[in-house]
Amino acid sequence: MEEGFQFKQFYVSHLQSTMKVGTDATLLGAWADAGDSTNILDIGTGCGVIALMLAQKSAANILGIDIDVDSTLEAAANFAASPWRDRLSAKYT
Repeated sequence: MEEGFQFKQFYVSHLQSTMKVGTDATLLGAWADAGDSTNILDIGTGCGVIALMLAQKSAANILGIDIDVDSTLEAAANFAASPWRDRLSAKYT
């Protein structure tokens, strides 16, 4: 396994991303309440950790966007390796 962070239900790689897994992202992902949302937009998704945490606790479809191509590619790989791959997508904008 490469450098990254193992959560209970998923693994996040953050070697290529401009936004790494850190205390702020972890706390925000734990604190955020998706409620009954059907769609969520994660602007500046970085490695995708917040999007993954929201996918873990909701049934929403989630789009993570980023202006950094390497971050977007890493988020897409993290999403594809997760149990919620069918509800997560990443887009470079």
